[in-house]
Amino acid sequence: MTKRVTSFDVAKRAGVSRSVVSAVLNGTRGIGVGEEKRKAVLEAIRELNYQVDAQARGMKTGRSQCLAAYGNVANPLFLQVLEGIQAACAAWGYHVLLYPSGSSDSQRIEGLLDLFRQRRIDGVVALDRPHQVHEGWVQLVHENRLPYVSVEGYPDTEEIPSVLMDYEESVRRALDYIAARTRQIPAYLELHHQGTPLGWGDRQRRNAYEDWMAERGWEPQVYTAADGPWKEREPFWREWLQRHRASSAILTNWSRGAVYVCRAAQLLGIQVGRELHVMASDNTERINQHMFPAITSTEVPYREMGRLAAKRLLEYIGGQRPLDDTSGIWVPAVLEERDSVGEAAERGR
Repeated sequence: MTKRVTSFDVAKRAGVSRSVVSAVLNGTRGIGVGEEKRKAVLEAIRELNYQVDAQARGMKTGRSQCLAAYGNVANPLFLQVLEGIQAACAAWGYHVLLYPSGSSDSQRIEGLLDLFRQRRIDGVVALDRPHQVHEGWVQLVHENRLPYVSVEGYPDTEEIPSVLMDYEESVRRALDYIAARTRQIPAYLELHHQGTPLGWGDRQRRNAYEDWMAERGWEPQVYTAADGPWKEREPFWREWLQRHRASSAILTNWSRGAVYVCRAAQLLGIQVGRELHVMASDNTERINQHMFPAITSTEVPYREMGRLAAKRLLEYIGGQRPLDDTSGIWVPAVLEERDSVGEAAERGR
């Protein structure tokens, strides 16, 4: 059998001490390694095809080099967050464990804590819903000193670090943009799931619209509609648009609302971007850019939020940031200018 290559062999080939090899492999704090020595170690690792014994390293460092990502893979928001988590972990040499979301709260909590206690994960990033705050989980996170970062969850809970977007600011930017471009008083279309209360972000959006209108002395024009499959709801949206045709500038809370309005307009022969201006407050399913015309939107940067959440978690684990620092991370919305909002001068052409 081939003799197993060890860190001693790597050190000998690179002409450095084993502590330097360890520092390069584990990012050991307090041991400075120059770029020349680091390159020599990496070259020796490549030449010798050295494989790190993950179990032995875990026993030595107390780390698994693995994070748990908790969320529902059927949710397109979580998939975008997961992209960001993977990007951050790749840069830090970490793996991602996808933890199933179909379990009950008690099973999820017990399962994640067991993985952490067994040193199979070093921390957790989760896409949480703000209106589903679990106070018992907050207590257990602190009791077990579990590195945990939430995306969008716990906006009003200082004990849990959260990565959040300012929904109010995003709607104000959208309204400033659509009003300046079209010179129209914008209406607001709010989609919702039947029987489900609006989440924290959507409440902020609605309040921002009403405040923005009040500041200008305008009467808010808020329309609400239940979400549903286009095939079933097509007659509704055609009738809705005909009934509210006077509103020639419309901001929607969800991208699907903007899609429904645009599709109904096309069926009715109304030119979007000239006769009717439509803008979305998100791009949840990443479809705005693929519509015809493409839909202008202020988008929630979920991928960047996932990356920042994982980066914060890795700072906790690596000791670059104290675990007691639970300050939130705020990210701005991304304004994407597309074709569904035209300039006022274009309407006369």
